[in-house]
Amino acid sequence: MILARIDGHATSSFCDPSLKGQTIVLCTPVDENGQNAGSPFAALDPLGAGRHALVFITTDGSFTQKTTGHDDSPIRNEVIGIVDTP
Repeated sequence: MILARIDGHATSSFCDPSLKGQTIVLCTPVDENGQNAGSPFAALDPLGAGRHALVFITTDGSFTQKTTGHDDSPIRNEVIGIVDTP
């Protein structure tokens, strides 16, 4: 599981059929202080997290494939929780 910040949304005119209609977000891993802790990556976002939201990401590809309904989907990362901040 990775703590990350949503930096934006990705759009595509051509994609794998399993990703059609799915929301893909661009995320940057962060540490517990909110500082960047790695390179940006793409993730499936079924929860609808907003820009700059802190989220938990799973890197379990088989879990994410079940969300898409396709066992051969190329997506690996998925938002599984939104961090509630005061």
